[in-house]
Amino acid sequence: MIVLEFLNIVFIITYLFVIGWFGIGWLKSIKLTKPETLLSFSVLVPFRNEVKNIANLIQSFSQLNYNLSLVEFVFIDDHSTDNSSEILLQELRKTKLLYKIVRQKKGEEGKKRAIISGVHHSKNENIITTDADCTHSKYWLSEYNKAFFSKAQFIVAPVINVGQSSFVGQLQNIEALVLCGVTIGSAKNKFPFLCSGANMGYQKSLFLEHNPYASNLSIPSGDDLFFLDIVIQKNISVTILDSPKATAYTNPPKNYNALIQQALRWSSKNGKLNASRNFWLSILVFLVNLLIIPNLFLFDSFSLFLVVKFLIDFTFFGLIAVLFNQKKLLFFTPFIFILYPIHLLIIFAQSFFVKVKWKERKLITDE
Repeated sequence: MIVLEFLNIVFIITYLFVIGWFGIGWLKSIKLTKPETLLSFSVLVPFRNEVKNIANLIQSFSQLNYNLSLVEFVFIDDHSTDNSSEILLQELRKTKLLYKIVRQKKGEEGKKRAIISGVHHSKNENIITTDADCTHSKYWLSEYNKAFFSKAQFIVAPVINVGQSSFVGQLQNIEALVLCGVTIGSAKNKFPFLCSGANMGYQKSLFLEHNPYASNLSIPSGDDLFFLDIVIQKNISVTILDSPKATAYTNPPKNYNALIQQALRWSSKNGKLNASRNFWLSILVFLVNLLIIPNLFLFDSFSLFLVVKFLIDFTFFGLIAVLFNQKKLLFFTPFIFILYPIHLLIIFAQSFFVKVKWKERKLITDE
């Protein structure tokens, strides 16, 4: 019991410091130059087997509140085995969007190679990336215009899930919002931890100069974090868009097995990054949540650890849920609080036995 009490104190204090630091960052305001003109963009969309999502994506693009004659949409087909490209072309012809469809050559598989192709086919200096299963706030490009007009080189922006009604769906919604909080909070503190290729921007010249995927092409996932890793190494400023108007909405995994696969993909990247902050944050979150289990069953005076842990989580999540108008999710936090340690243990156990795949391809996790 003494050992457990010692671990409780050490880890809850560390957890309070780290999450509190994210929360302080979240509350900071950002100042961007008021744009005097509308800039031109190239929006990159790498895709593979997205026939179910293409129509919603194009509809989302068509409804953007921006001068779309200044925007080219570059779609890169990463060897789809369905008729995604055909459906894409059909949907695009219904619109006035300016577009290119790039079909990857044999031997050029993977999202990173698709993005490289997209960058080289882009005519504009200001590049924005998103995923084919996303939809966007109608003010999405207007928010990016503010950032690029302020001379931003690398931009991270919020990604949250399309609302789900099932209990597993609520778990995914909460997890996505917390990751959004970590992304924004850490970036505002000028010590970024995360970003998402589903909603990210950068200068074309920055990409070409640093070639962020040169050393990690054999790892199919991680296009976003490996680029951020280079940005951190080179001490390049990261601009954050924290407004709901800049949000990309993504479809979450369809079932619990798919959620586990997603978690394993994300965790498989951490050990390959030069910046180790993600790895240590994952360890801290895993251990603090793991301590919930013995505190529930083995420690007579467990209440203080559990109460403090819950208040930290509820307060941080509450800040995010209020901004993104997801206050209803706060009612699920007590249930997630108890069940999340089990979820993490399942992910940990599965990591020893499950081969991680993405888009029908096995991920290579060692080189």
